[in-house]
Amino acid sequence: MDLTEIKKNEKSVLATFQKEIPSIHFSDKTETDYNNHKNRSEIYYRNLLNFPKDMFKGKNLIDFGAGTGENTVYLANWGAKCTLVEMNDKAQEISKKVFSKYTNNFDEHKFIQSSIFDFDEPKLYNSFDIVHCRGVLSHTADNGKAFDIISKYLKPGGYLIFGDPNKAGGFQNMLQRLIVYNFAKDWESMIKVSEDLFSEDIDRAQKAGNRTRNSIIFDRWVVECQDDPSVEDVLMWFKRNKLHFYSSQPNFSLPILGDSSLHEPRFYIENLGLKSHALSELIWMTHTDDDNKAAPEILKSIEHFAVKLSKLTSLVSNTNPETKIDNKNLVNLLDEVSSEFKEINFLDPLNQKLNLMTIEIKELINLIDQNDYDKIKIFLKKTKVLFRGSVGIRHNDYIAYKNIK
Repeated sequence: MDLTEIKKNEKSVLATFQKEIPSIHFSDKTETDYNNHKNRSEIYYRNLLNFPKDMFKGKNLIDFGAGTGENTVYLANWGAKCTLVEMNDKAQEISKKVFSKYTNNFDEHKFIQSSIFDFDEPKLYNSFDIVHCRGVLSHTADNGKAFDIISKYLKPGGYLIFGDPNKAGGFQNMLQRLIVYNFAKDWESMIKVSEDLFSEDIDRAQKAGNRTRNSIIFDRWVVECQDDPSVEDVLMWFKRNKLHFYSSQPNFSLPILGDSSLHEPRFYIENLGLKSHALSELIWMTHTDDDNKAAPEILKSIEHFAVKLSKLTSLVSNTNPETKIDNKNLVNLLDEVSSEFKEINFLDPLNQKLNLMTIEIKELINLIDQNDYDKIKIFLKKTKVLFRGSVGIRHNDYIAYKNIK
């Protein structure tokens, strides 16, 4: 993309986020809020990204789009020496206060005011153990080019931690933006429309992220650029920059893959095409229920199959010279496992949800075409899937590593 367009977008995004900084979680609150934020993050990195806090100890880390530093300061307290790059001077002033308050080694960390596209330090190429960039590139005019830039600073053997909303997971958010822009032309009216139509969504986001309502609205609906990448886009960026997939949250790997890790050539998930993660992205797009509620319902459909499979494998377990197997029972169990597998229908609930969402979106588009705000407001109160619950799973985090040459 032309540099003029990139800079024009930067100026617009900066103006929006100077009105309302989207990354304030605890800096205006108490130390207890900070500790809660840090503890949740430790569990997230360790349990879901397979990246325990010890991985940061003694590492040189650069954070692009560091914002208020509230998602960087705990990395510093886990032992990372941090360089924070941020174009918003108001956000960066907060980050300095956050580091001054919550770290004991403030002078070891650097703060650089710059956009990603303006930051060009060849002497720092291939020099950082960890490159960190979360919730930033979707707001750039060329997210792929921005990713190429930040990747230059990762040294061989290092890890790149990247996060952004997913294109499919953010599908419902884009429909919300369509509604907001249809009835609001400035940020004051966007706040009013968002509160009027999506207050439940704002309530949920506020509870989850400990942010103000306006910061959520500006981050979700006011900011002009929200170009979310797909999993395919991110894996393509990895491949282009010679990075290998390490982990992600949510996970999108295929459960039917299980080849030996000793085989050559080594299998890398970034070599898969679009089909590998389409099902995961559909699940994220239509997601409404908390996993604690949804998982038991899904597992019901495989319960009988699981019991039969366990009996089959247990029948031949620990076979030795003294073992006598009931061959008839073995054959019967094989038939039962095959029969139960055919009855698995765990995709049926997803199919039903997609069909219902399709009907609701068609009705919504019709109402938007009619430009009838009151009817849309009434309609949104009656939907069963669209804009319910989590309103999709928007944010994806990825970790990639760079091989040592």
